[in-house]
Amino acid sequence: MPPARPPRVIRRVLAAIGLLLVLGLALVAMPGASSPRTSEHYVALGDSRAAGPSTLQFLNDSCGRTAESYPRLLAEWLRPEFFTFAACSGATVEDILDEPQETRSGPRALQLDAVTPETTLITISIGGNDVRWYDIARRCFTKDEGGDRECRNDPETRIAAMESLRPLRPRLDRLLGTLQERAPKALIFLASHGGTVGNRGCWPSVPASDADARFIAGYQDRMNAIIEAAADHAGVTYVDLASRSEGHDACQPKARKWYEGNVTTSTSLSMHPNNTGNAGFSRIFQGYIKEEFRKRVR
Repeated sequence: MPPARPPRVIRRVLAAIGLLLVLGLALVAMPGASSPRTSEHYVALGDSRAAGPSTLQFLNDSCGRTAESYPRLLAEWLRPEFFTFAACSGATVEDILDEPQETRSGPRALQLDAVTPETTLITISIGGNDVRWYDIARRCFTKDEGGDRECRNDPETRIAAMESLRPLRPRLDRLLGTLQERAPKALIFLASHGGTVGNRGCWPSVPASDADARFIAGYQDRMNAIIEAAADHAGVTYVDLASRSEGHDACQPKARKWYEGNVTTSTSLSMHPNNTGNAGFSRIFQGYIKEEFRKRVR
């Protein structure tokens, strides 16, 4: 005689308990606003786009790291077991890997020192100081409203732009390879640059003609193509902040823009993301991180 089946009510209760267990595991794997502390060891590397420098609030280390930066916001969301904020304004790939970065308060430790075999998550914003993008951009800036430097048609500017990008790819390849060797189990997220300048100028914040503004934006697009190619080659996640920033450039109204121009309208530094942008960056990163966490439990 086959064993008696449990009553329907009991079967439903058992099924509900099983579903709750599955959901509980998913919540542990996917951080949220009310999630428990995760077991992640998170390290934030990079330059001022990661540091989030402000004219008012510095962390007294000459790196300009602020509570409004996207790594801090990510850490509040992720609630990692360990969080190391190693990014520093002005940093290059060399400052991460090779030479202690010189700051007003003296040399900083290599950012690489923060990365260990126990590191499980790394975010990186780097490259802008390596290519000295602002030196290219300001060739296009005019002192007079309505002026047009026509940098887009200047052979020297075009050559300088091309040459500035040349060393970026090998530097990124070396950076990502070193991080993968040092932290083999880490998920690595490499962010794009750009977004500050859109398809038009706006004197005095972005004091360039519309055509020259598009030249600057195109230069940053080429830079991002290099960053994305390096991420793809290394098998790490490329975080496309630039295209997600469209419509939020420094020429937008104050409530809409994510970046400050030459003339800042907030406590954020000129030609840097503002706090609205930092919050936007954090949300974008969260989407990419959630997707990678989903892959862990598939």
